[in-house]
Amino acid sequence: MNELLLNILSVVVTAVIIPLISLLGTKLYQLINSKIKDQKGATLIKKATDIVLNAVRSVFQTYVESLKKSGGFDSAAQAKAFNMAKTIIVSQLTEDVKAYLAENYGDLEEWISTQIEASINILKN
Repeated sequence: MNELLLNILSVVVTAVIIPLISLLGTKLYQLINSKIKDQKGATLIKKATDIVLNAVRSVFQTYVESLKKSGGFDSAAQAKAFNMAKTIIVSQLTEDVKAYLAENYGDLEEWISTQIEASINILKN
């Protein structure tokens, strides 16, 4: 009777428990990889938004602020300030950040433009 019970237990462990452990290991591996990718994505997004915000602040401090004080901040100056910020951003974004943004948000130029406008709004308020 003991021998029969040991054989049944051996079959159950071999047929059920070992595949279940393998399945759980695979799921754990997938979960860890998804967290790493999300973490990497979050890091890349943070880098990109920091670059945008710093560029907008820099252009405001070095260009826009003085023009506003003198009353010379017209639509042409706005366009120039926008392009100055965009140039700074493009030059500072690393290739991996650019690739991530293009892959996840589509057109990189459009993302940069939107972020500049959003940053200006944040700084105004």
